[in-house]
Amino acid sequence: MLVLVRYPEFAKWIHSHRDLPVLVNQWCNVVRWEFKYPTPFLRSREFLWQEGHTAHLSIEEANEMVHAILELYKQVYEKLLAVPVIKGEKTESEKFAGGHFTTTVEAYIAGSGRAIQGATSHNLGQNFGKMFDITFEDKDNSTKIPWQTSWGLTTRTIGVMIMTHGDDKGLVMPPAVAPQQVVLVPIPHKEVEEAAMTAHVKELEKSLRAAGVRVKVS
Repeated sequence: MLVLVRYPEFAKWIHSHRDLPVLVNQWCNVVRWEFKYPTPFLRSREFLWQEGHTAHLSIEEANEMVHAILELYKQVYEKLLAVPVIKGEKTESEKFAGGHFTTTVEAYIAGSGRAIQGATSHNLGQNFGKMFDITFEDKDNSTKIPWQTSWGLTTRTIGVMIMTHGDDKGLVMPPAVAPQQVVLVPIPHKEVEEAAMTAHVKELEKSLRAAGVRVKVS
């Protein structure tokens, strides 16, 4: 995560309780220079990701943000990609270094018999506020450190989708993200006139498009 870029700016932006919450969302490319043994889409040297960083008055507000984002990621997998995932919390040894706790959505890959991390959402606690001198004046004039969160979703989602729905014959995409949801393949028959068949196919195509279905005539 771009902690070293964002949090010095947080220290400049946040001075009063009135400045909170701070909510930052961004899309960016990430490069792992020390990286070895890439796996396309799942773990690569360079990837696109969406990440967020927030700062809050209290741990309760931070927790609410963490779990709201985790639920959003769950919906991305289940409603868009048709991939069932399980929400959970990482162990102390697996959580984000320096954070308070880390939550995750995990998908199951039948081909390997293993689970794979789909996305994470972290309550970073107040440690980074201490490191980067991020403080604010509360309503009682006391100086406090905000509670921070961060979360991210990457192009790994594509790899998880491929491994869940694809097979040895090729890529299978769920309806919500498939470029074409229906392919009409006219099959000539000696008892059916070509003009009549063409007209019927066009009528079917029109009806499907009117219903919001992405259709292609082969």
